[in-house]
Amino acid sequence: MKQPISACIMTKNEEDVIAQCIDSISPYVEEVIVLDTGSIDKTVEIAKCKKVIVEQTSWNNSFSLVRNELIRIASKPVILMIDADEILVADQQELLQRSYNLVVENNSMIGRLSIINQTENNETTRSSAARLFSNSIDIFFEGAVHEQIHSSTRSLSYFDTELKVIHNGYSKERVGRNNKIQRNLELLFSELRDKPDDSYLNFQIGRTYSVNGEHDKAEHYLNKAYRSANGNEIFHSTIIQTYGWTLLENSKFETLLALLYSAIDKYPDYTDLYFLYGCALTKMKSVDHIDLIPGIFEACIALGEPDSRKYETVSGVGSYKAYFNLGVFKELTGDKKGAIAAYQESCLENYKPAVDRLQLITNE
Repeated sequence: MKQPISACIMTKNEEDVIAQCIDSISPYVEEVIVLDTGSIDKTVEIAKCKKVIVEQTSWNNSFSLVRNELIRIASKPVILMIDADEILVADQQELLQRSYNLVVENNSMIGRLSIINQTENNETTRSSAARLFSNSIDIFFEGAVHEQIHSSTRSLSYFDTELKVIHNGYSKERVGRNNKIQRNLELLFSELRDKPDDSYLNFQIGRTYSVNGEHDKAEHYLNKAYRSANGNEIFHSTIIQTYGWTLLENSKFETLLALLYSAIDKYPDYTDLYFLYGCALTKMKSVDHIDLIPGIFEACIALGEPDSRKYETVSGVGSYKAYFNLGVFKELTGDKKGAIAAYQESCLENYKPAVDRLQLITNE
């Protein structure tokens, strides 16, 4: 059964993904709207073939302006924002209906979707994003990039829809398409000129540099984001996680450890921080810390995967990756039996590095 929802998609040169995006959402909503911002490929042609509403507009250096135009076009009582490089996971009709009912009953409620990000190195990260909301004249988006939902008349509250979306936008090919990194940085820096100490803007700039492999620049802006944050931001834990991995890339161990000691105290159930701690001690190769390493990865396993509705997380930090790192430690310290046992646990998730190590160690 289709819900009275307008699924809204902004596009520009998305011919390789738009059909799959539309096909994933069309069976579940009464209206699909594609608003194109100047494609020169077959995006518009493909979307029109799908028998959805297709409109065109000019690009004015603001994602929020496009999203707000989509809201104006939408005719259904509830709106679902979905990106062209995202796919709604199938067979979630009951979750979508329940979420629709919650928004209709209380139009101050904003639904968060679970975003499963596929990265260029075949890693998976999980996060959440506010995407489902009432089609009301006082609800709108702000921010040129990484835009956020606001209301001009009331306080908004959030709930987790448990709906899952697969996002393929972090592949190397898609990151490079249309020079998105440079475009996003230009938009973010334009906003930063007016708000130089804004934690969110500095965080997004730092994260963008990190995705692009520019870790020195990423460290600078993530440090600014961390220092200007008050600790109550919903993205505060993600600042710390992203900043921490950047410090590890740059081998800034002293700063990283100080960050983690404070962060783990504030977020004791955030497995990613413990996993990062274990990776840092491993990379340091310090005899003063070596005995701590197995216990840290065992703590990751005991904690399990963190709740992606609460934290942005890298898949495996509480399971197969932790078991793999534990296996590596045991193998390097001569505990072959323990290494095999750890690799076997990691292999339950078909983690290829563990499969390869297990095959190697058992054939020796």
